Amino acid sequence: MAKSVTLSSVGTATIVLDPTAKATTVMLSASSSGVSTVQVDMSLDDPTIVSGPTTTWALLSSAAAMTSSNNVFGSGMVWTVLSPVGMVRVNSSVNATTFTLKALQSVTA
Repeated sequence: MAKSVTLSSVGTATIVLDPTAKATTVMLSASSSGVSTVQVDMSLDDPTIVSGPTTTWALLSSAAAMTSSNNVFGSGMVWTVLSPVGMVRVNSSVNATTFTLKALQSVTA
């Protein structure tokens, strides 16, 4: 089952995932073009561990930020990670549109 979050202002929206899944596909789409800066991060940490380590985030995308000149405002952006992922998040520092982040996990790679 796919999970999704929507971000329509400056800030962060996080999806907690199954850290035992073998593969995760992440999709970022935008409702309209506008002057926005957004990035997609992932964490390998398991958020279900009580008193676990502080969550460490890393960029999922190869670019540090996507702006209205990128194709996120057309067809969207898709990444597939062939290893366990604990969480993904969309993070925006300048936002004039609505972003939707979706994640679908598979038990087989």
